[in-house]
Amino acid sequence: MTMFGSQWLANAGSTYEIDQSIRFNDDDSAKLSRTPSAGNRTTWTYSVWLKRGNIPGLSKDIFSASTNSTNRFEIQFNASEQIRIYQSDSGSTTDDLITNRLFRDPSSWYHLVFRYDTTESTASDRIKLYVNGVQETSFSTANYPTASYEGDVNANVVHTISSRESGGVFFDGYMAEINFVSGTAKAASDFGETDAATGQWIPKEYTGAYGTNGFYLTGANSSDFGEDFSGNNNDWTASGLAANDQMSDSPTSNWCTINSLAFDSSQITLTDGNLTLAWNTPNGNGGTTALSTFDISKHGKSYWEFSAANSSVNYSVGICTNTSLWRKPRTQSTYNVIRYGVQNASTAEMQVTSGDGSIDSTGVLAITGSEVGMMAFDPASGKLWVGQDGTFFNSGDPAAGSDEQGTFTGDNNTGLYVNVEDYSSAEAGSVTFNFGQSGFAHTPPTGFTALNSANLPDPAIEYPPDYFTPYIYTGDDSGTSRAFTGVGFAPNLVWTKARGATYSHALFDTVRGVEKYLTTDSNQAETNQPGHGYITAFGSDGYTFSDGSSGRLNYNGDTTYVSWNWVEGSTPGFDIVSYTGNATARTISHNLGVVPEMMIVKNRADTDNWAVYHAGNTSAPETDYLVLNDYAATADDATVWNDTAPTSSVFSVGTSSLTNGNTEAMIAYVFAPVEGFSKFGSYTGNGSSSGPAVNLGFRPAWYLVKLASGINQSWYLFDDQRDPFNFVRRYLGPNRNNAEVAGVEADISHDFLSNGIKIRTDNAFANTSGAEYVYAAFAKTPFKTANAR
Repeated sequence: MTMFGSQWLANAGSTYEIDQSIRFNDDDSAKLSRTPSAGNRTTWTYSVWLKRGNIPGLSKDIFSASTNSTNRFEIQFNASEQIRIYQSDSGSTTDDLITNRLFRDPSSWYHLVFRYDTTESTASDRIKLYVNGVQETSFSTANYPTASYEGDVNANVVHTISSRESGGVFFDGYMAEINFVSGTAKAASDFGETDAATGQWIPKEYTGAYGTNGFYLTGANSSDFGEDFSGNNNDWTASGLAANDQMSDSPTSNWCTINSLAFDSSQITLTDGNLTLAWNTPNGNGGTTALSTFDISKHGKSYWEFSAANSSVNYSVGICTNTSLWRKPRTQSTYNVIRYGVQNASTAEMQVTSGDGSIDSTGVLAITGSEVGMMAFDPASGKLWVGQDGTFFNSGDPAAGSDEQGTFTGDNNTGLYVNVEDYSSAEAGSVTFNFGQSGFAHTPPTGFTALNSANLPDPAIEYPPDYFTPYIYTGDDSGTSRAFTGVGFAPNLVWTKARGATYSHALFDTVRGVEKYLTTDSNQAETNQPGHGYITAFGSDGYTFSDGSSGRLNYNGDTTYVSWNWVEGSTPGFDIVSYTGNATARTISHNLGVVPEMMIVKNRADTDNWAVYHAGNTSAPETDYLVLNDYAATADDATVWNDTAPTSSVFSVGTSSLTNGNTEAMIAYVFAPVEGFSKFGSYTGNGSSSGPAVNLGFRPAWYLVKLASGINQSWYLFDDQRDPFNFVRRYLGPNRNNAEVAGVEADISHDFLSNGIKIRTDNAFANTSGAEYVYAAFAKTPFKTANAR
């Protein structure tokens, strides 16, 4: 077996690598257990890196100590996907902390540190939880232990990792670098650090003492996962674990899995660390499907393996786009899919949908039972090779680029994903993937690599907050000049909005100059009255507002504000273009060097609407436009963009005063996508509370969405500063001056994830079945280096 585990340096400055993890499959009742001698029960620290697997809404224990159901300590993900820290003493609850944060990201790694010290005089200091290096302070329930309380941890009772002794609530996923320090309350910084280049929390080696009952579990010994490497020989007993549960997937080497947020959970289940997909109730229509966590179109030449559970299962494996719904791509003619399928347990064939590719079924054989299937894909050419047991079908040679089984020729702007589904199955079955995290059975073709973060291209922008960031500040209603710093760079565009009051959105930029603003929630012309105040200087780390007497509420009233700040340039894909209209169809130059995908244009001199071009808006976006300051659906108007798509050097305007008012000053904010930093896409709603999973290729910091077709609907704007953890619910409407609304999860809910967004509402603003939506998003962190969110 070829071990293909090239290590991913989580960040450029990282020198500490974690080589492996332990996979805990809840269906196997996998756990580690140990009964220590009695030790210090008031003070200890537990640190673990983990990656979640199946997220079914059931309690999942991380660490516990118990003798029975009434005397127990637990750290768990509860049924609502919050972390709960709980101590029961003879049936009475002594400790109970439940986070407001929801932990629903299965695509990357979390670092959790639990610091327990009941000798602290302040109750809230007795239990501290750190997530990715930051102390958690927002709890829905916060009951702390009494002073010097002795809990069950370090008592002479059964301690369990991944379950509890008194009941089967098993963790599902991966754990790595498990440290327990007995008798000392440690800081998160003893186990991790912030990387200077990316701003991300990364592992570091713990070098302190462990105390009598302390231990350090690494999973390095696949025949003894409970081996303690602390030097204390406090070994643990493994149960439900096998040698193949040692995985290369780790906090410094993140691997592809099947996305538990992008499949139909009513028909299928994921097991084995989200590497096995099973359908237990066949539906006979090929509709049970799932996608990978990685966008393989951004990965370069890739290779993976798969196998079917038995000789009679019908299934298909291939690649597909994510243009809209993630469910049923094969049965929807608008979805682009190339797949290899096994039908009636013996007939193998290749299929392509939508006419966006070509296929050749020559030489393909059924891969069932004990055979190992192989796939190799080249996103540059669109070629897909399929084989089994070390040989590609049809004399295929991926290294030479010849004799492929299929070629994808469709639009992959929304990404390409490994796809698996049942194939009109008449019985239950399953397919298991190996993306390389457990060692390939066969050597990948030359030039093809495993689906691992190491093999993702380095992002053009390593640290996105150098070019875009949301910034929150509190106004003082003073009517005096005031400088705001802490943005982190010299902004060229500042968009500010009062969170707690009905004041307009105000836009300022360095091209139009100081003391000039535009409002996105109205069609009014540019205001440039110095007496209104507004920005008088753009600084190296923020901006200065003057002491305007009548307009300061828009930026410095007695409330909190958020500003969104951009740097102009080709690197971040943003250009501010000022021009004078002439009411004659023509082109306007921009400086991006690539084709823009979103443009926001305003006539500065007139009461005209804001016109928005978006590449995801209809099949011919150059013929249509959206209005930023209104609820209106997309409209067809040849006079706005002259029915001409933008190019890498110009965009076109027609005779409309929206984009080309005669002799009138115009401003255009022009955006092009930058991989790992920004994306301007579209999706189709599914009308379910478990909505589409939109892969952005980054952890978002800012997200704008609009229903483009059908009924009128507002624009909605979210960011990770107003909602620093999931779920993300606080929204502002660029077309309204309303105060910020904190929606409830059932109505207004997204999760920001390490690789994109999961829509968790069936509300019409984001997820009407069959409706088309457009979005714009800017990154907090590229997926290559992102922690789980």
